[in-house]
Amino acid sequence: MAKIHVVTDSGGDLPKEVREQFNISVVPLSIQFGDDIYRDGVDMQVDEFYEKLRTGDVLPSTCQPSPADFVELYESIAEPGDSIISIHLSSKLSGTYQSAVLASSMLPDLDITALDTNSASIGIGLVAIAAAEALQQGKSKEEIVAVAETAIEELNVFFMVDTLEYLKRNGRIGRAQAMMGTLLNIKPILTLEEGIVAPFEKARGKAKALKRILEAVGEIQQKYPDRKFRFGITHAESLEDAERLEERVRDQFPVHDVFIGPIGPTIGVHVGPGTLAVLFYPV
Repeated sequence: MAKIHVVTDSGGDLPKEVREQFNISVVPLSIQFGDDIYRDGVDMQVDEFYEKLRTGDVLPSTCQPSPADFVELYESIAEPGDSIISIHLSSKLSGTYQSAVLASSMLPDLDITALDTNSASIGIGLVAIAAAEALQQGKSKEEIVAVAETAIEELNVFFMVDTLEYLKRNGRIGRAQAMMGTLLNIKPILTLEEGIVAPFEKARGKAKALKRILEAVGEIQQKYPDRKFRFGITHAESLEDAERLEERVRDQFPVHDVFIGPIGPTIGVHVGPGTLAVLFYPV
């Protein structure tokens, strides 16, 4: 009997235990420090990445998986006649989605649907979880894709960075360029609009920035008075802040579940240490 498989990329920042729980396969992006290239989550782990980012004198960059990388993974998990739902980093931020689309055309014996989440970090992961959960519930491929597309449409993203320099240096700053050159201790609050980094607001200090993010979550929650929410909270070397944010989220909002974890190398290259994000959608 033909099977359905869910695939995402390392930009999804899903903890290992979550990937295993939902049987989600991952295609790694690569991180390049000078001439050295490491596959995210394979050759380089989170702690090692941030140590190298802090102490190294070379600014890293990311390399998208090639279509051949996708073909290799797809063939390793699926048999002819199987279906794959491949869920990926915003096509405005990376060519990963395009590589998945090209790979799908190279494997006519597999039914592959690639989805552009227009998101990053655990936003991608939340969509992958939604798809994998629907698969576990016995839904058809068409129903699973519809669930994933609804999650993409209703997904919200707010994140705070210590500095915009990493986004600027890596060319991912998008419409947030207008926030450059802000005063000391001003924390930029950013979002994603149509898959592009965009400014939301500025706040003086971390505490006020977090307060404003929670207010923004509340404003969106009020649009869905009868729904619970699935949250993803992710951080770059800010675990205590992430855990406090989780407590406040659980206290203030109708929570379906919360997934929390570190921002891995794929996204950490672009946002830098100190970043804290909350991503959510109604279930």
